[in-house]
Amino acid sequence: MKNKILSLLFAVFILYCLLFPLRTANAVFDGLALWYNSILPTLLPFCIFSNIIVQSGVYDRFFELISPVFQRIYPVRSPLIYPLIAGFLFGFPLGSMICAELYRAGKISSKEAETISCISNNFGPAFLYNYLYRNIFREILPPAAVFAACYLPPLLIGRIAVFFLYQNKKSRITNVKRNFFSCGVKVGSRSGKSRKTETPENTTRKPASESPLNIKILDAGIMNGFSTMIRLAGYIILSALLADVILHIPFQSTIVKILCIGAIEVTNGIRQTGRSSCSVIIQTLLSAGIVNFGGISGLLQTYSMMKGTGFSLHRYLLFKVLCSISGIILTYAIIMLRMP
Repeated sequence: MKNKILSLLFAVFILYCLLFPLRTANAVFDGLALWYNSILPTLLPFCIFSNIIVQSGVYDRFFELISPVFQRIYPVRSPLIYPLIAGFLFGFPLGSMICAELYRAGKISSKEAETISCISNNFGPAFLYNYLYRNIFREILPPAAVFAACYLPPLLIGRIAVFFLYQNKKSRITNVKRNFFSCGVKVGSRSGKSRKTETPENTTRKPASESPLNIKILDAGIMNGFSTMIRLAGYIILSALLADVILHIPFQSTIVKILCIGAIEVTNGIRQTGRSSCSVIIQTLLSAGIVNFGGISGLLQTYSMMKGTGFSLHRYLLFKVLCSISGIILTYAIIMLRMP
């Protein structure tokens, strides 16, 4: 069934490109312009630096030192501090890319990589201010409200996800210990020492030792950075084409069209929201929902970054849907509080 749907979608793409070559060229140009002017110069340096940082481990000791303080705010292990901070500061999809690199380096587990990638995959402050605030929110809410509406939902829902992540780990450890002692093995006995218990700590991959910063790591960081950017460009172009197809379908409802385009790709969704005849409040609520969801394009880009880590598309999709709903509710509450 899935193959039939994909075959149908590709057939529609090809037919659209053949029937409307000018529209196709304009859509591809817009997608490439977005990638070249906004995404490439913003994310490429951080992609290169992040890969070098993870592979060399130059800041591992620093994150261990600040971990006791950071855990009072967000209770995660020290290797997870960097993707959390980077995801919020530098923007999507850097958080998921760093999580995947940390997992492949053996520093975090697959569940940790999946959970933190859900939380940290957000748009950076520069994008929110320059694109979202100036186009939509400026007429009704201050910049602080933009950041609150876009960053509080993943942080709060993510805090619950982190709680269950480590609670489940503690429960598994307790069950293993109970089974271990029920077999009659005494702690401190020779048989107890010789038998290795399969706890999550044992099954989690051991952290890689810190590597010296050399030309090999620098070269790998540069190549991985450009490879990541090329993949992002491909997904952005495909999303721009699909959004253009939907844009020219004669929907009667403007909101339905905006939601469809925004569900595919965020920037096109916000652009169409700003051009619509909807009220400012409706535009603001729609934009908050679109940005918090991240789009199907964002989901596919995340899947591409997290390939080989045991990443679940369903759990990521559920997390983003909850963030979208929460973002709409929070934005509406802020608007109501500010109204006289």
